[in-house]
Amino acid sequence: SSIGHIGWMMSLAAVYKPSSCIMYFVVYCILITPLFMTMGYLNMFSTKHMTKLSSYSSTVHMALLMVLLSLGGLPPFTGFVPKLMTIMLLMDSMKIILLALIAGSIMNLFFYLNIVISSMPLPPHLKNVDSTDIKCSLKFVIPICTLSLGLSPFIM
Repeated sequence: SSIGHIGWMMSLAAVYKPSSCIMYFVVYCILITPLFMTMGYLNMFSTKHMTKLSSYSSTVHMALLMVLLSLGGLPPFTGFVPKLMTIMLLMDSMKIILLALIAGSIMNLFFYLNIVISSMPLPPHLKNVDSTDIKCSLKFVIPICTLSLGLSPFIM
């Protein structure tokens, strides 16, 4: 994730003034510092520990999940703003690099969403559900969602 954010910052620094790179870095530091401090305070040193996040207070749980989603660049969270700014600035000059940055961000967001979903407490009636049932239903849902992405410009 940090390497991905460094890629966004370096692409900004290569094309535009370093001030835009510094702004991206400041937003990144504002997001990552409380996350690391809270994880250190709660003795969470790996993603395995994040799965037990729901055992802490709901305020801490939701705050950490929101920071993770913001780090992934999910709109409307704060972490999306510097990425949107970078996309708008690089749209004319570095389309191939921008495509690689967006693809990397989608992979990072997938990683963060896995952490978020695995840390959510399950209702009692779903605790004994076999994971193969979920995987079978995802085989149908994912292609439909992917195909519907092409329709999104026509919805507006």
